[in-house]
Amino acid sequence: MEKLITIGFSPHRIETLPFAKQLMENHDIIILEEPYNPAFYEFLKDNLSLKEYLKTVDFWFPQFIKESSLIIKELYKKGKIIFQIEPYLEKLIKIQQKIAREEKIENILNDPELKEIYWVENKAIGKLLEFYQISLGENFLEIITAVKTFSKADAERFRLRDLLRAKAVLKILPEKGRIYIEAGTIHLYFKRLIHFYLGKSWKIEHKFLLEKFLKPLTGRPWIFPPGELLTLRYILKRKENIEIENLLAARSLIYIKIIPKEELIPSSKEPFPHITQELKAIKMVNKLSFEDCAKLYKKLFFIKDPETAKKLVENYLNSFNN
Repeated sequence: MEKLITIGFSPHRIETLPFAKQLMENHDIIILEEPYNPAFYEFLKDNLSLKEYLKTVDFWFPQFIKESSLIIKELYKKGKIIFQIEPYLEKLIKIQQKIAREEKIENILNDPELKEIYWVENKAIGKLLEFYQISLGENFLEIITAVKTFSKADAERFRLRDLLRAKAVLKILPEKGRIYIEAGTIHLYFKRLIHFYLGKSWKIEHKFLLEKFLKPLTGRPWIFPPGELLTLRYILKRKENIEIENLLAARSLIYIKIIPKEELIPSSKEPFPHITQELKAIKMVNKLSFEDCAKLYKKLFFIKDPETAKKLVENYLNSFNN
């Protein structure tokens, strides 16, 4: 019997689901990137309706969670073993529940399972709030420094999250089998850990689920936006390069203004709406210098509509070509 682990890198978007389903069907065990939820297993066993299950879940993209849940249920009915493994988020939920009950912080800090997550999460949120405050100022370089400071704290959070998840996967791994592990595209450190722990005893593969769409267009299996590239540099502890990091931070500020935030539904006309929009936005900001970003940041600051922001950036770039 095989000893195969496949890590499927994917954003939580409807357009990824056909590829995810195809991969998962070829595996015996499916490990989802979700905190454990007893209601989910009741839903799989037909003891709870989809509507009732969704009431127990917080989610950004409602249509995605509906469709993905139905796919997982179909696979469960076919005999696949399903795990939800995301210990960082599980413990974070516990922390949030304790805070909501107005428990003393000492109770959290005295719990070794929660203490480290509390401090890492607290630090990241603190740096994010600092960025918001500094972002109101006029000094663009100070704003960029705040972006990088938050990104470093965010990277610390991702490293811990990936480490806890890798260790949790080790605990439930059978001696043999075909294992599919769902992972967000930024979790490359998780892949590195799985290779470190299991590379000598298991065959380990990884797949970016939208590779078939992206590779003919870009030559790459996945394209990261500038903010994720910056965070990945810190996650993977790349050698410091201030010029590259400043440029990525600057481009990330423009990128987040021009990218749509709402859930986009695939259609026959546009089967890959999210990644198509993201690819266009990445190509656009990659044409911008640090100085370009500084000029555009002030103009974009109070614009909330991504289409309006995108048009402004397009006009700015076109002004150099005319």
